[in-house]
Amino acid sequence: MKNLGSKFALIAITTALGLVAMYPPREKLKLGIDLSGGTILVYEVMKENLPDGFKMDDLVLALKHRIDPQGVREMPIRKIGGNRIEIILGSAEDVEEVKRSIIDVGALEFRILANHKHDNDVAKRALGPDGLTKPPTRYMWARLGEVSTGTNPTVTSTTVTDPSQTWKKDAYAGDRVELTGKDSSNADQTVARQVKTNTGTTLTLAEAHGLKSVASYRIEHNPSNIRAGDPNNPRPSDPIIREEKVAPGRTELWILLDKDREDVTGKYLSRVYQTQDEHLQPAVGFNFNHVGARKFRKLTREHLPEPDEFKYQLAIVLDKVVMSAPSINSEIGDSGIIEGGGQGFKAKEVNHLITILQSGSLPASVNPTPLQEEKVGPTLGEDTIAKGLRAIFWSFVAVPIFMIFYYRFAGIVAVFALFLNMVLLVGSMALIQSTFSLPGLAGLALTIGMAVDANVLVFERMREEKERGAGMAQMIRNGFNRAWVTIFDSHVTVLLSAVVLYFVGTEEVKGFALTMIIGMLWNLFTAVFVSRAIFELWFSKGWLKKLTMLKMLDKPDFNFVGYRHICMAGSIILIILGLAAFIVRGGLGSFLAMNNTMYNIDFTGGTLVTIRLNDADPAVSKLNDSQRAAFVRDKASVLPDVTVESLKMSSDPSLTRFNIRTTLAQPEEVKDKVLAAFDKSLARVRMTAGPATPIVAAKEKGTDRFAGGQQYELDFNVKAFSTSQAPTQVVAVEFAKVLEAAKIDNPTSRFEVVEPKLPEGAAPPKGLTLLLRTDLEPDLTKTQLAALGTSLENNRDLLFERITNFGSTVAGETRTLALIATIASWVIIIVYLGVRFKSMTYGMAAVLAVIHDVFIALGAVAFCYWLAKIPGFSEILQIDQFKIDLPMMAAFLTLIGFSVNDTIVIFDRIREIKGKTPHLTEKLVNDALNQTLSRTILTSLTAWLVVVILYFFGGEGLHGFAFALVVGFFSGTYSTIYIATPILIDWIGDGSEKPKPQKELAGAR
Repeated sequence: MKNLGSKFALIAITTALGLVAMYPPREKLKLGIDLSGGTILVYEVMKENLPDGFKMDDLVLALKHRIDPQGVREMPIRKIGGNRIEIILGSAEDVEEVKRSIIDVGALEFRILANHKHDNDVAKRALGPDGLTKPPTRYMWARLGEVSTGTNPTVTSTTVTDPSQTWKKDAYAGDRVELTGKDSSNADQTVARQVKTNTGTTLTLAEAHGLKSVASYRIEHNPSNIRAGDPNNPRPSDPIIREEKVAPGRTELWILLDKDREDVTGKYLSRVYQTQDEHLQPAVGFNFNHVGARKFRKLTREHLPEPDEFKYQLAIVLDKVVMSAPSINSEIGDSGIIEGGGQGFKAKEVNHLITILQSGSLPASVNPTPLQEEKVGPTLGEDTIAKGLRAIFWSFVAVPIFMIFYYRFAGIVAVFALFLNMVLLVGSMALIQSTFSLPGLAGLALTIGMAVDANVLVFERMREEKERGAGMAQMIRNGFNRAWVTIFDSHVTVLLSAVVLYFVGTEEVKGFALTMIIGMLWNLFTAVFVSRAIFELWFSKGWLKKLTMLKMLDKPDFNFVGYRHICMAGSIILIILGLAAFIVRGGLGSFLAMNNTMYNIDFTGGTLVTIRLNDADPAVSKLNDSQRAAFVRDKASVLPDVTVESLKMSSDPSLTRFNIRTTLAQPEEVKDKVLAAFDKSLARVRMTAGPATPIVAAKEKGTDRFAGGQQYELDFNVKAFSTSQAPTQVVAVEFAKVLEAAKIDNPTSRFEVVEPKLPEGAAPPKGLTLLLRTDLEPDLTKTQLAALGTSLENNRDLLFERITNFGSTVAGETRTLALIATIASWVIIIVYLGVRFKSMTYGMAAVLAVIHDVFIALGAVAFCYWLAKIPGFSEILQIDQFKIDLPMMAAFLTLIGFSVNDTIVIFDRIREIKGKTPHLTEKLVNDALNQTLSRTILTSLTAWLVVVILYFFGGEGLHGFAFALVVGFFSGTYSTIYIATPILIDWIGDGSEKPKPQKELAGAR
């Protein structure tokens, strides 16, 4: 019991680090979209340069891997229709950082700069009128940077604003802007200042510019710092650069590259890491695999310095932008660095670039401007969130109360260890930016229930030492020492399987695996090291003289083994019935096709409708924002597996717009159900027609068929129509019907509907605005426009802003990979236990018990489809028609860890009793089961207590998750006693020594 001071110093430092990692909690602890809402981003895939065989699922997977490689941030990414991607971010996410990750393709190339010595013959053609769009054969253009200039900007001491610009956010951060103006003495002066940040129109400087007035500015973004030579007298080594004016005050710089045969790209990278350049600035280092190294050597070998001291330059190009272009001095092997040029990269830029390169290039690029960006409220209702959090709180409280009641002082020690475990686990999750959803928080509560297992093992060992007459010091020493082997085996087994799940599994599985790994590691520290240090301190100070605790069973002697065949037969029958129910509900066939009777939206996808509530409807007008969200959830419940997202707009203070998602895949059927449920509560399309404006004839006659007629600005109260047709086409078709009904001859030739042309630099309108141009008489047009407004208002197909099918968050390849990862984790369990117990039978028995528990829980979920239809029964037991979603998948994975952990405890006791005896007898197995029975019941009881509270009081957000664990934990305890352990008798046992039939009992009392 020495070194207590150093032990408690380590405990104090570790606790402090955990608290620091989660402080301040509002910033560090990120809540998921189900609890706090977030942001919806919708991007359109650019049709240009799409590769052959491109699949939207490939882009979804690539984005998941890039944005959330650990799978801990819980960002749903789905395909919408055939060419759009939807990403839902939590409220605490850095939206701009995620946007940048999405639009950066991550295509890395290594190219030789064209020069005036070897490529002078193509320079004139490349710099010609069509040279940019049609570069010479075997050459390509890459962006070098851009230059922005302007006059008479609006300035403060540290900002420069030019409303005519549309800069990319922070595109100029770190660059220097030249400002020309008057100083305090009214003399002309030019100063240069570093840009700290920038928005679309404003540069924020790192320090005050000091000028009295600013007449003009110039800023250049050129990561590589490559400059053009004198165009009238170019040197041989000068690069070939052209300037293109793309807008007033904006010029792009392009540089010509040689498309060599080696085609060395980022696909050959084997490693990317942070390093420094020769100026000690942050840079990105890289290594090639053997194929890339061979190509890179050949490329550089063919471009070595020439006798006249001419040197080639190797351009490192990322997403068609030249990052740097060092001279080639010698043959380069399998590594190199990417420099930031000038001031070098910032640490954040290095991390971003490493993430992009590690995740690989995207299979396609997306339009940099999101089609849709909207704030959304929590997907769970306030009542559901409140119920869930209350249930989680009481489950946090219930286990400590039970432990203190049962184990007294030892229970207090266990509670402190549990509290520290939570601090370290939450701190670690905050450090890796994990997102806390409602099921995730429930998982933390569940971790408490499962973490007591190690403490219970130690305390029960202490009880055994006490019953043998050991002193307090010996009780502490032997209790921890003898329990350590079992704790080590159970934790290592779970850790190994979690590591396999992390490296082989999908993003969704990785998040669970990472949390499990962190939790298991900290549990070894808190339940063993910390608990032991507290016991030793209390004993050394003389504060601990007697250890008292309750006792559940006094020397139990049940004949568990004798009933094994009956129990096994019963289990097989239950599993067969469960699988049959699973298949009938479409589970087996929908593993690939995802039938929606067994799987939820996470796996099936479905239909999304965007509705707008009618503020004039009395049922809506009196409701506040929270009540409106509840109102929509209630009305939308006519649809299966519905989730609701409230859409918040700064321009609309009242909450009227909502997304409704359902697994029902037929848009027309969804539309019918929503219309029937909401009726007059849906806002209708309302059109406001502006005054007539004469259409002036163009200078060239005949260029405008409506010259001399009138045009009308049409404003709508919606942003878009739900149909796949363009808004102009929708209104044109409707107006043609109106004119036809009014007996107007050739109605379609009498008008046109177009989008208004915006002035240069003007922001797009917040709503939907169109122009109707016509040669009809003004009085007639006014009458027909009124009829058009009525027609649009009564068109049921236009009552939705959007209605479309969306894909699942879990793609087919992902499901297969998850299955492979799970099976691989089972193989690891078999191998590890085979080595530890010197027989593969132990591993096989443990895995069979795990498979048994998963199938039992899966069958129970499948059966609930029919059980929920039984009147009274479903209300009492709160049975729903549960479907498999991602939280339930996490429950199945949790069940695997729980079942293995439970089984290994008994296997370790069998090994201890068996010693060097070569035979495994029925009596020996029964003794092991009876000796560990109290521990088995206590551990199962604490974990079961948590999930029962979550099931009955956690609300719909936790209902399916908790149900799978309620069934699974019960099955896990049963399978440990009646399946895994008795299997050893039938496979490797020796039945020569039978147990005494003193108390035969089919199960624990």
